[in-house]
Amino acid sequence: MDVILEKLRRSWLLFERSVQVIRQHPKLLLFPIVTALLTSAIALFFVAPVALMALAPQWIAGSPIQAIADRVGFLRSVSGGNFHFVIQPLGSAVLAGLYLLDMFLASMASVAFYSQILCALGGQPVSIQGGLAAACSRWKAVLFWSLLAGTVGLVIRAIEKRFSLLGRLVGGFIGLAWSVAAVFAIPILVREPSLRNPFAVLSKSAATIKRTWGEMLTGYAGMQGTNLLFAWLSVVFWVGASLAAILFRNAWLLVPAGLWWVLCLVVYSYLASTASQVYLCALYLYASEGVVPGPYDATMMNLAWKMKKK
Repeated sequence: MDVILEKLRRSWLLFERSVQVIRQHPKLLLFPIVTALLTSAIALFFVAPVALMALAPQWIAGSPIQAIADRVGFLRSVSGGNFHFVIQPLGSAVLAGLYLLDMFLASMASVAFYSQILCALGGQPVSIQGGLAAACSRWKAVLFWSLLAGTVGLVIRAIEKRFSLLGRLVGGFIGLAWSVAAVFAIPILVREPSLRNPFAVLSKSAATIKRTWGEMLTGYAGMQGTNLLFAWLSVVFWVGASLAAILFRNAWLLVPAGLWWVLCLVVYSYLASTASQVYLCALYLYASEGVVPGPYDATMMNLAWKMKKK
């Protein structure tokens, strides 16, 4: 029990210090919103024609969209003007290209975001324009990294799909090793714009972790304890709401309680995600430059990882 309480205390302290950085630079909260809007717009551009074919095929029949769909191999027309999915080799290539494009855009957004987090930790001003400029100036390095990351993701999915349970175990192990080794890849892309070789970026990320925390780490822990704390508070909240509904014999009391809980969940998830990325950038500065930024201390940096006994 003492171990759990200590984990909760440490996670809450990390969360509090990271939120302090966000409070000093509130523009950091805008980056995930801008990223979500851009990616949603791009996804809608590609998904809307397919959805239109499936929901209103009579509008598409005989149009250029149908001709493109037949050529690429996403959808084939059948009797009655309906469509069914038939993925052809060209269609598979297009889907792979869209997947890599999504990886590239997500990496560009992460570079923009992390560049401004590092600025905030260094006491410099934060701006959306500065983040976009930083990402655009590194687009080649980001593209090469996206190709490597996307390929690794496709390989892991292929292994999981082909070899069933064993494949999921192997894919999970590879995914864990990849996520730990590549945890500092984006900060490295930000901090070292001349480094374009994705394998060199991956190697430097892994070497930075090994040099700072040694070979005993098993995974990035960060502020995971706050999720457990929120889950406990949620249980207490719902027990209290249910008792109130029973006491007043009014089940409708659960409706505003549910709406309030959903609002708290959204706010917490958004803030916790942003705070976790702030802390990750702080870890990178500590690991690569020996600097303990802002409101953190060295103890917080050294307790960032799950450890195992030799």
